[in-house]
Amino acid sequence: MSNMHRILWFDERIRAKQYPNAKDLAEQFEISVRQAGRDIEYMQNSLRSPMSYNAKRRGYEYTDEAYVLPSVFLNETDIRILNFLIYKYEEAAGSMGYVEGLDRVVQTLKRFVPYQPEESELPVFDVDPLVADHKYAIDLAIKLSEKLSLTYQDGEVFTVTVHPYRTYSQSSRIYLIAYCEQSGEVEYYGLEHIMQVASTGEEYCKF
Repeated sequence: MSNMHRILWFDERIRAKQYPNAKDLAEQFEISVRQAGRDIEYMQNSLRSPMSYNAKRRGYEYTDEAYVLPSVFLNETDIRILNFLIYKYEEAAGSMGYVEGLDRVVQTLKRFVPYQPEESELPVFDVDPLVADHKYAIDLAIKLSEKLSLTYQDGEVFTVTVHPYRTYSQSSRIYLIAYCEQSGEVEYYGLEHIMQVASTGEEYCKF
């Protein structure tokens, strides 16, 4: 999804109480105001963002500050672990009673995670060891806002420098969403095609 980079930026600006609007989005990414408007409509209609236009501030704000972008940013492992934690909380709440603040967090998670009760043991996942190593290195780089050098095979072998943003899974495969310095675009990389992940030691600004 080519507009994901812009959506992440817009979400961050709203959370920072900067009241962004279509003009701000268009200027930040050098796109038309019309395209920026379509991105905002996508957030409202497809991602169900509880956005409201503040006429006084001339920009958007969230009417529900507990909102988070949907589970498209979570991989299958993340979702199953969250399911497990929700299950354990509800199991404990059944005998000990609900904790108001924690219950609100759990209910918010259940809005965006396809919840199905797990068994009472932590789920086990089959993962290729090399893919697991690469995901660990990528997740660490995301946490540190650190650029990565990826050696990638997709018909041919090439090396790129990327700014890693998120990992997610689809059809049992794990993908990386990252800004590629060579193409100047937000790209998707299948972890099974990554041959090597190397830290550059350089930080990047997420937004």
